[in-house]
Amino acid sequence: MKSRINAWLLLGLLVIGFSACDDDEEEVSRTVEGRWQGTRMEFTLEAFGIPVRNEDDDSFNAILEFKANGFVTIEDEGQSATGTWVQNGNTLTLSVNYTIENISLSGDYTIKELTDTKLTIYAERDETYEDPDTGLEVDGTLKATLYFTAIP
Repeated sequence: MKSRINAWLLLGLLVIGFSACDDDEEEVSRTVEGRWQGTRMEFTLEAFGIPVRNEDDDSFNAILEFKANGFVTIEDEGQSATGTWVQNGNTLTLSVNYTIENISLSGDYTIKELTDTKLTIYAERDETYEDPDTGLEVDGTLKATLYFTAIP
């Protein structure tokens, strides 16, 4: 009887253990090192949990080059900037003085997809943003996803 209870307890623990792993993100096994061409950018700015601005820009075409020495260069619409990058698992940290749509590219990103040909990164930040249409400052949460393809 005792071995039967132990068997059920072990089975229960295994089921709980496997189901707990379903929500875990897979650890990224490669680095972002290389050249990446932007293909799309989505972002939402929320104030008090209500979306006040949504953008889905498929003309986003910035080029990012992540170099082995930890430096990153950005080229976008005739402008360029240099900064640094660090990747720790699924977290990509950029430190660069560059903005797109009045949004700084510096900060932490979650790597959502990283293959030999695709890179998708996501950021969520609570800050004060200036609405480019009205000039008003908004305290809110920015949720941004940037999509890239590899440049050979």
